[in-house]
Amino acid sequence: MMQRRTRRLAGFALIAGAAVVGATFTRVAPTVAQQGKPLVRGNAYGEWRHWGADQWSTRYSPLEQVNASNFDSLQVAWEWKASAFGKDEYYRTTPIFANGRLFTVASTRRVATALDPETGETLWMYRLDEGIRWQKAPRQFAGRGLSYWTDGRIERVLLVTPGYHLISLDAKTGKPDPLFGKNGVVDLMDGLGYPMVPLAVDDSGPLIISDAAPMRKAKPGETWDPVKKIGADGTVGLDPAAGQIAASSPPMVVGNMLVVGNSSIHGYYPIRTHNVTGTVRGFDIRTGRQAWKFNLVPQPGEFGADTWKNGSKNGTKGVGKNDAWAPYAADEQLGLVYIPVGMPLMDEYGGHRPGNNLYGNSLVALDAKTGLRKWHFQMVHHDIWDYDTPMAPNLMDITVDGKPRKVIAQTTKQGWVYTFDRATGEPIWPMVETPVMKSDVPGEISSPTQPIPSKPAAYSQQGLVEADLIDYTPAIKDSALKMAKRCRMGPYFIPPAAADGKGSTGLKCSWYAPGASGGVNIDGGATVDVETGMLYVASITGMSTAQLQKDPCSEFDYSSPRNSCGLLGALPAPAGYEGPVRERGGDFAARAGGSIIGGVSIVKPKEYGGITAYNMKSGDKSWWAPNAGMLKVTSRDPLFAGVTLPPQGGRGQAQAMTTKTLLIYGTGRSGGAPGEAPKLYALDKTTGKQVGAVEIASKTTAVPMTFLHKGRQYIVFASGAENETQLTALALPVKK
Repeated sequence: MMQRRTRRLAGFALIAGAAVVGATFTRVAPTVAQQGKPLVRGNAYGEWRHWGADQWSTRYSPLEQVNASNFDSLQVAWEWKASAFGKDEYYRTTPIFANGRLFTVASTRRVATALDPETGETLWMYRLDEGIRWQKAPRQFAGRGLSYWTDGRIERVLLVTPGYHLISLDAKTGKPDPLFGKNGVVDLMDGLGYPMVPLAVDDSGPLIISDAAPMRKAKPGETWDPVKKIGADGTVGLDPAAGQIAASSPPMVVGNMLVVGNSSIHGYYPIRTHNVTGTVRGFDIRTGRQAWKFNLVPQPGEFGADTWKNGSKNGTKGVGKNDAWAPYAADEQLGLVYIPVGMPLMDEYGGHRPGNNLYGNSLVALDAKTGLRKWHFQMVHHDIWDYDTPMAPNLMDITVDGKPRKVIAQTTKQGWVYTFDRATGEPIWPMVETPVMKSDVPGEISSPTQPIPSKPAAYSQQGLVEADLIDYTPAIKDSALKMAKRCRMGPYFIPPAAADGKGSTGLKCSWYAPGASGGVNIDGGATVDVETGMLYVASITGMSTAQLQKDPCSEFDYSSPRNSCGLLGALPAPAGYEGPVRERGGDFAARAGGSIIGGVSIVKPKEYGGITAYNMKSGDKSWWAPNAGMLKVTSRDPLFAGVTLPPQGGRGQAQAMTTKTLLIYGTGRSGGAPGEAPKLYALDKTTGKQVGAVEIASKTTAVPMTFLHKGRQYIVFASGAENETQLTALALPVKK
């Protein structure tokens, strides 16, 4: 049994210099030794200078003021209302802390702010007016955070906006650096190799998730209509005929180089069979000058272009995306930056892009100064599962089989940790190209093999085979098997099926596990114990289905179930067509319903999802902890009468970090026990046993962080959605 210790937080706003009621902590100044310590992995002692804490994306802090003996005594030090700057989809930001200031972003405008770490007071804010480039941004939300750089004298905060501008701000004042780009701003749409044109819009709404209602090239002499809010507002950008581009993660600082990637429109059900291709670029951090560009879809003549059988040139049918949208990691000593790459255009169908499609679904190591490829590994060939690489890799120095190794571990949606020597790209443990199921969807040529890691073991349910099914009674087993056989079954990488049943199997769906959300996704990921060589993976697990059909008003032969007819920018409806119009969303939420009988999953509960601890010296699993505990499973269905059903692990994707002694996590926006107040939890890193929990006002929505300021350790996390977003800082009470 896990030990459950919970204390309700006392909420209050801490005024600068005021004492907190309670007597468990005395404020002390940092020691000279702490102040003078050199940077470790690009981070200063007690700080959190990068999205993942440091350049290695460890999410690790050596602080130990908050520990198992006092975690339950944490109190709210301050709350900062991000929603004061506007609403957001949900608040997915992890702040950074450097040289006595906390830096974060807020709202769909991605407002950059500096906060007093002791009081939460806003010290400065900056927002760029991007006109219709913001209005039609593919990733119109606050983003995941900011970047920080200093040479010991000058301090800069770096921001990538929703409209795809790169901005350098004075960390002390928030003012743009006049020596960087044009008055502190670099237009990231420029320098990609596409034409820059005046832009216009035909409606006042945002870009629709299917890539409908985009911007267009302005007509000669076209002006802005302030009443209808349409036309040309003077904004210039990439020619919309090429597609859409944005960014959703902060840049990566490697020495004096700033490494910037991009995001695309979601690949659920796009309308156009081409889009802007992914790139990674290096910029001089002092001037904003573009130093290099690496194409994530190799252009003709470049290495990997032959993996696009119909051609890889930008603008070619089937070419697009491969966007490296997740945060990055770096080893400054090796001079390498590590890029987790997304997937090609269209999530679950690839008939328009035959071939393995480099560098889709790959981990790519680039020389940070030149952008030259040092090594790469493609984890999914010709992706048709939406298995884009969603998380920064984690770097570790460990001993494997008696040999010191510089390791990089990449967690993925597909439920595996792929582990390499980060200098050479050599797999630490074998990854054998293994035969997998063939797609039976017309026009689809799926890869005959996929690389399967031999270690570590999976952390999420993969595929569906008969042994996975509940079998508590013969009747239950029979019912579960009948349901399972409705869709294509297999151990992993089961190709999606055509909804009309015209494939060779005649089945109208395929089992989908992990699904598009993982495994690991951006809300979870892994954290490292740099001292012990442990890797802690926060993931989800589940079972859903996948199927494809023709969207009558899309250029694609197949997509996830969707109808784009009637949307601005979609193809005309076929003659005589009288179907419905869907403006947003899809049927993703309903996919899991096909695996449920009487409220019970047909899949046996397993130690999947939650937090899985791996000893990376051996590749072995050490322990598993469910997200917020085990949940009771009951059913009123007569099929389960008289059967005591085993509990299942908590739902949702935990959001974790490690300190000297603890693993600290929030449950994520879809986690937590039903009917219970949200909590922040502490686990013993060695055993996974719960050693503390405190109630919080709302569920975490991003990975928490921690820092030391004036001798006091703070834990800060984001929460909320729409008009109720905020940061909350917790700390131990101060002695009077």
